[in-house]
Amino acid sequence: MSNTNKMHFMFHKKPKSEAGFSKKQMSVWMLIFIDVLLAAVCLGAFSFYQIVLPKKLSSAELVVATTTDLDYSNFTLPDNNGTENNNIISVSPVVQTKEFTGQAPTNKPSGKAPTDNPSRVAQIGNFSNYGNTDTDNISANESDIAAFSNKLKTITEMNTYQSDNIQFTTNMVELGSGNDKVTYYISDIYVTNVKYIKTAFAKGTYARNITDSSLDMAAENGALLTISGDYYGNSEISIVIRNGILYRSTGNDADVCILFTDGTMKTYSPEDFDADEVIDEGAWQAWTFGPALLDGNGDIPGSFHTTDYLYGYQPRSAIGYIEQGHYVFVIVDGRCGGYSRGANLNELAQIMVDAGCVSAYNLDGGKSASMVYNNEYVNIPAQGGRDISDIIYLGE
Repeated sequence: MSNTNKMHFMFHKKPKSEAGFSKKQMSVWMLIFIDVLLAAVCLGAFSFYQIVLPKKLSSAELVVATTTDLDYSNFTLPDNNGTENNNIISVSPVVQTKEFTGQAPTNKPSGKAPTDNPSRVAQIGNFSNYGNTDTDNISANESDIAAFSNKLKTITEMNTYQSDNIQFTTNMVELGSGNDKVTYYISDIYVTNVKYIKTAFAKGTYARNITDSSLDMAAENGALLTISGDYYGNSEISIVIRNGILYRSTGNDADVCILFTDGTMKTYSPEDFDADEVIDEGAWQAWTFGPALLDGNGDIPGSFHTTDYLYGYQPRSAIGYIEQGHYVFVIVDGRCGGYSRGANLNELAQIMVDAGCVSAYNLDGGKSASMVYNNEYVNIPAQGGRDISDIIYLGE
């Protein structure tokens, strides 16, 4: 073969595909599968960052109230010499009193969430919204309120404390029977100054996805009595003022509760809330969960600003205001038939009415709902409880 022919052969060599080597093409379904897989990985990474990974939140940490601002607001503790405080349960047809044991029940109750009531079954089903936002106005149920108010209540004193500045008594209240039984814990609290009602963050850090048990937070802060807070760390949009420090002032569509330096406590709808206004009035603590349980005059409102899930039978945490220097902490246990099914918002509101409150506010409940005294749980947290982002406590 001549050199010319060799060169012609080299430059006109057939491609491999034409020489019998077929190029494999990826199927359309394989391409779709890879796209979906990549999207799932990206979504998983984003969710891990947003929901799981601890993240310190940016904050100006502006001081809006100090203990100096509280000096002028001093209240007098009640004289308990030979007298008994009747505000804990003021409305009850029959009240039985058990002997004081000085500790929470030691036997964890067995049982499952009740399923005998169709309306209650709906409350343990699937919901599209388990949070406290995207709220609606859900009417109060007068028959629920009346039925709950008229039930026999058995009261057991759990703990009591008194110093020159703080006084409280905690009772366990039981009513109903079987799968309809409700057990709740209510602390009747007096302080000489609102500075003794404090809050704390998990690990001492204002952050999202950093949590701890209420038990550990109580110990770390030397708390006398503790309840779970509003779980502010579950969101980046809500008003957060703690111990007179403003961490964020962006609101959402949930009701807001403010404890002021003068000892008053008020609740606000999203439409009525003005961050600058409450700061000017001396906001000491601000919580965002909700809803408000009373109208500010001691009456249950015609409707609750909440969601279907939060409206139903749940374990509960709540704070109530009777007058300046006089408050209540309430924890309702739930999700355990035969011990406590939990309470709906109508019933929780009635508990606050019975306690003599004029304003009251629902905090984060469910597995978060817990009360701690003397480094032990007073209640039995639902399903073993869970770590949370913040607490409310009494401290000297």
